[in-house]
Amino acid sequence: MSDEKIVHIQTVLMSVSDKRGLVDFAKRLLQINPKLQIIATGNTAKTLQAAGCSITLIEDYTKFPECFNGRVKTLHPKIEGGILFRRGVHDAEAETLDIQAIDMVLCNLYDFASAAQDKEMAVDDLIEQMDIGGSTLIRSSAKNHRSVSIVVSPEDYQGILNELGEKGGITQKTRERLAVKAVNLSADYEALIAQEFSRRLGGEETRRICLHNGKALRYGENPDQDAWVFSVKGQKGVVEADVLNGKPLSYNNLEDASIAFRAAQELYLMGFAYSVAVVKHGGICGYASGQNEESCFESAWAGDPKSAFGSVIACGHELTDKMIPCLSKRFVELLIAPSFSETLLKWIAEKKPNLRVLRVDFDEKAEESSKSISGGVLVQTTKKASLEEKLQKLMEQGKETDSGVMTRRIPTEIDSKLLGFSLAAVKYVKSNALALTRKDREGNCQVLSVGGGQPNRIDSLERLAIPKAIENLEAEYGESINLQEELGRCLLASDGFFPFADSIEYAASVGIRHIVQPGGSVRDAEVLEAANRYDMSMIFTRERYFTH
Repeated sequence: MSDEKIVHIQTVLMSVSDKRGLVDFAKRLLQINPKLQIIATGNTAKTLQAAGCSITLIEDYTKFPECFNGRVKTLHPKIEGGILFRRGVHDAEAETLDIQAIDMVLCNLYDFASAAQDKEMAVDDLIEQMDIGGSTLIRSSAKNHRSVSIVVSPEDYQGILNELGEKGGITQKTRERLAVKAVNLSADYEALIAQEFSRRLGGEETRRICLHNGKALRYGENPDQDAWVFSVKGQKGVVEADVLNGKPLSYNNLEDASIAFRAAQELYLMGFAYSVAVVKHGGICGYASGQNEESCFESAWAGDPKSAFGSVIACGHELTDKMIPCLSKRFVELLIAPSFSETLLKWIAEKKPNLRVLRVDFDEKAEESSKSISGGVLVQTTKKASLEEKLQKLMEQGKETDSGVMTRRIPTEIDSKLLGFSLAAVKYVKSNALALTRKDREGNCQVLSVGGGQPNRIDSLERLAIPKAIENLEAEYGESINLQEELGRCLLASDGFFPFADSIEYAASVGIRHIVQPGGSVRDAEVLEAANRYDMSMIFTRERYFTH
């Protein structure tokens, strides 16, 4: 248990690869305690000497030279013993062995991570980037943190100086905090070494994912389930978001928030100025990119107003007080954006105190995703957003390249923006997935309806996507609407190929004229023949977009 036991700093060992702030820190330590002894190794010593700091070379301290091209510097009883002996228990033995207490250790590790990124580097060269003495110093200091402060990051220098100035030493609480930080650094370092050795020497892929900052949640998906949320080291996203308002996040909030964030981020990274994703129970029920924040929000909400009640909404742009009319009479569980105006935040705090508000960095996209399965974990790279250049090529006749427009009819009513939007939308619908998209009356790209989560594609179309589209169009235009004409302006996107022509025939019967799909079925010719027969355009992307 922590207490306020103060350890006065008389002797410091410095052996660092990261020299940031080192000289200033050493000088400040000497100002606080002019009698302080600084023991330094190799290049650390050279850096301090060049700056005029009074130090003791480690070989002078141990009476033993650094050896084997620097492989052995600090592995000596006077160093390890000075760190490890228990004050008040081993004092007499330490005096007999002429071992002096070391009160603070500055140590960070060789940059093995950068070396490991070079997959062509020979193993003999790679192992020279493995830190041995540093790892030992960290482990020894952490073990004896009751008496020793282990400092592994320049970010901690100022806090240590402040504490020394205020209290004359380092408190037990600070030493415990520093020890926790140090052993976690060491654990990550050893995990990376194990991963590289397993890959390069054992031919085995291993992962030791670092989960940290764990927090207990009220419950899991259901009240009888315990749950926690962890951050993954090196990643940002929803878990690392700034919580600006509202109740604590639930397990289900976090799941939906992650999907909504990724969906809105997809459009953000594609260059859409305004983007909104509405998610409920793991599925998109509204998706739009627009001309301004209000019309974009309204277009997304209109995709499924019933399901949007109590939803999680992510926006890929700053939200301002223009959103107040959009939110005032609607129930939203959680709102995500890269930034919020102070006026809007003040209104939310006063009028919607339970609305959870997250500020998330939209510029950093995770390179991998993982999913727990029975007995293991699946890991895959994330799909990249479609680039404008690629989308333009898909709009061209593609019979020679096996991708692009594969039918006689050219989709002149469809532009590359709507195509890219549609491909983004279908990624966030459960397979077998279909997304019916359009340019609405405001000129926004909008998901008119989706169909997904079905074992076969025809049911996603016939029972879900088309009935919902008709419902939305009738709500917008009234009974006088020409459904065939309106559906003919839409683009139907599919996450996988059409295995039979039945979906094409049904789509044509309700007025659909434009389809984009991966292609790749053994019956592609049959599917294209049906599309040509009904004067439909069809684009093959040769990319699949499954989400399970």
